[in-house]
Amino acid sequence: MARIVLERFLQEQDGSVPSKTLINSLLRDPSQIPDGVLANQVYQCIVNDYCYGPLVDCIKHAIGYEHEVLLQEMLLERNISFLAEDLLRAKGYDKTPDFILEVPIAVEGHIIHWIESKASFGDEGSHQAYLNDQFWSYWNRFGPGLVIYWYGFIEELDCHRNRGILLKDCFPTNIALL
Repeated sequence: MARIVLERFLQEQDGSVPSKTLINSLLRDPSQIPDGVLANQVYQCIVNDYCYGPLVDCIKHAIGYEHEVLLQEMLLERNISFLAEDLLRAKGYDKTPDFILEVPIAVEGHIIHWIESKASFGDEGSHQAYLNDQFWSYWNRFGPGLVIYWYGFIEELDCHRNRGILLKDCFPTNIALL
């Protein structure tokens, strides 16, 4: 709603449709909106947005990080050697999974070179976006991998096992060390 009101306000001021870049910039920093009352109202909308607001982003980030730490502890408990994402980024990798295994493992007969932790439910839309934006890139660079959707996933989405992307909803118990 704030976006629509801001677009109309700017359109009435300039007489032309404002660019998406400008709108996004003003939504990121409402203090730049020329009308102080509108700037405050837009800010209040953003802060109180319980779906996409900054507080929700912080909560999602914290939950995601907590699950990555949990996964790291599970790998360490099983003496599975890995390189974590932060170390990989320091080495210059731009797109990396959460963990690259230094020695691959086998899960349910599938070789795994990397593991990605997702502290969310794997629905069709988000999974397809992750496949396109992340998982296939990891597969191209590092080989087959495992994605853990900690809050479950639609079973039909686990259809790329033979191509090298395995889905689970927990850390696998039947691991074969190579």
